[in-house]
Amino acid sequence: MRKIRDLWPKGLEGKLIKFVLIFVLCIGTAFLTVSYFQVSHLKDVVKEEGEKQTDLAQDSMEKAMTGITVDSLMTLNTWAADKIDDEFWILAHDIRVLASQVEDVYRNPDRYELLSVEQPKKSDAGKYVLQLLYPGGDKRADNDDINMIRRLANLEPMMAEIVRDNEGFAMDCLIATPGGLTLVMDNLSDKKFDEAGNIDYYDPRDRAWYKGAAETGDIFVSSALRSAFYDYNEVVMGYPVYLDGELVAVVEVSTKLDEIEKKMSERKVGNNGFAILISDEGQLVCSSKESGELMMGEDTDTDIRGAVNPELKELLTKALSGESGIEKVMVDSDYYHAAYSPVDTAGWTQITFVNENEILNPIKTLNFSMEVTKDLMLVDLSNHFKRSTILVIIILILIMLIAMASASSLAKKRVLPIQNMTEAVEGFVGQNMDFEMKDEYRTGDEIENLAESFETMSVKMKEYVKEIVNNAAEKERLQTEMEAARDIQNKMLPKRYPDFYNKPGYELYAKMTPAKNVGGDLYDFFYLDDDHLAVMLGDVSGKGVTAALFMVLCKQMIKSQLLAKDGDLVAAMTEANLRLLEEAADGMFVTVWLGVITLSTGELNFVDAGHMYAAIKRGDGDFVIEPDNHSMLVGALDFARFQLNTIKLEKGDMFYLYTDGVTEARNSDDEMFGEDRLLEALNEASWFLSVGELDTLVRNRVLEFAGDQEQYDDITTLVFKYTGID
Repeated sequence: MRKIRDLWPKGLEGKLIKFVLIFVLCIGTAFLTVSYFQVSHLKDVVKEEGEKQTDLAQDSMEKAMTGITVDSLMTLNTWAADKIDDEFWILAHDIRVLASQVEDVYRNPDRYELLSVEQPKKSDAGKYVLQLLYPGGDKRADNDDINMIRRLANLEPMMAEIVRDNEGFAMDCLIATPGGLTLVMDNLSDKKFDEAGNIDYYDPRDRAWYKGAAETGDIFVSSALRSAFYDYNEVVMGYPVYLDGELVAVVEVSTKLDEIEKKMSERKVGNNGFAILISDEGQLVCSSKESGELMMGEDTDTDIRGAVNPELKELLTKALSGESGIEKVMVDSDYYHAAYSPVDTAGWTQITFVNENEILNPIKTLNFSMEVTKDLMLVDLSNHFKRSTILVIIILILIMLIAMASASSLAKKRVLPIQNMTEAVEGFVGQNMDFEMKDEYRTGDEIENLAESFETMSVKMKEYVKEIVNNAAEKERLQTEMEAARDIQNKMLPKRYPDFYNKPGYELYAKMTPAKNVGGDLYDFFYLDDDHLAVMLGDVSGKGVTAALFMVLCKQMIKSQLLAKDGDLVAAMTEANLRLLEEAADGMFVTVWLGVITLSTGELNFVDAGHMYAAIKRGDGDFVIEPDNHSMLVGALDFARFQLNTIKLEKGDMFYLYTDGVTEARNSDDEMFGEDRLLEALNEASWFLSVGELDTLVRNRVLEFAGDQEQYDDITTLVFKYTGID
């Protein structure tokens, strides 16, 4: 026995031979013992288990497929509603800005030139031009209305920018007066003529967008309606302009319904799925359904809830509540899963439908295939057992005879390459990641595949390490550059708060918090002489590095001009505006509040160039927002004129300057912080806090209001308190 043990191979080779022998013996014995008792019962067991698995798979797949589809449908519908809402939000923002300029023209007409405006010309087709339309055949109009229209023509560049920047979604831009005169900006001049070649007359006061805006006093988005001039349906957004409570104009932007329908068709789900848009009053604005209850008809002013089945009516009513959700509903005798989400800016609701049969059809087909496969398998299994029982007995006897020879040969042939490969990869995790393919590894089986995998992994790991090192270095470099840019910007803003140079008579505090690494807001304060202190705060259009660079240019340009003009605010702003138009990139502008305080008397002279009104506190009273003589934006128009404001500050009086990042900060419900909350924060404890503590209190209230919402805009503030010189 000892001699036999000495002859038995050692190491992995001996273990492999022993494993093969034991395995063959165990398998053979077990198979011969069990197969006799199992052959007669196996067919019934397979059939029973197959049916259970099929039923379980069907139920699980139906639930999984429905759940995945419903979740995906909700995500798709919310995304689609947000995309449409983004488009209308841009239009709403643009017409609000335009409306503010219209109000400025009405409020300060003498600052705007009388420009010539012509009626439409066919030769202007394809060009963005300003056109004048009359409400009737008689072109006579009140002379004051005509003069106001000519002054409003100064806004032509802004109207053209609204249409061009939103090309494809904004078809035209209008300013309509209560007298019926209309300024139109579009590139469709040739569409305003009748068959006889005469200009069609247009009365905006009869249009839904005009009436809706006048009635609501806010943004109004119409249902789908036929264009007065162009051969298509459109959705129109109107916004009223008031002067001292009186309606003086309505600003309009229209969107071609085909553009909305195109976006809707791109979001079709499956072969029978579709999407619709409904207004807050239940009108069908847009539908990709080509037939049935929710097909887009000729009458777009009817509440569709009166023309659909009760189940669908209930869904539409729930969808119009402003919430998001998903329901199962019957449409045209078929069941659909319907996801609904609000389009807040337009006051609409987006609903996307997916046919339930389309969700379950793949499962039904798969179940049928599983049943057929199961039946075929049972037949084949029965035949196979009959043949295999005889063959296995013969094969097992042969395997037992050749097992030792095969195992020995296999062990000798395979063990050595594995041992060598093991030694080669022992240091693989260290610095040396080289693995070289050798002839001894080319065995034509898994050993060769393993060696090739090691070789490939060696090459890729070295490449990955190099790439990771390079990427890390590049990321660190970019981060360093952004931090350097932020530090440079912060250093350019004054940090030494007066009384810097020990000047009595006032307290001052200012701070900027950018929305990104670098911001587009600015503030500054500096002495013109011993008795005159200049303060400045502004908001540059845009964000990021571009806005930051333009901010630096604006800050230095305005400061240098104020110093050069010996404190003449109007002259300084006029010259700075012209120079910024020459040096700034297209579309860049800035709102600026620039003031000069005479420290000995408390006289404050300032120019408000399109910026937020200052909050002013007099004596022991509360902070209030005091409207001033607003001027136009800086860097936007070369004909801009700037108007001087003057107020007298007494001891204890304060004023608070801020950018729209304060009042337009939003919470999770998409509400804005607003002027009322700003005044509430300022008046909370202004009678005993220092200027710095007061500003910190306001900023804390903004942060509490916004909660987890990301800061969208730069927040910049400046607090000034006049203490007087004894």
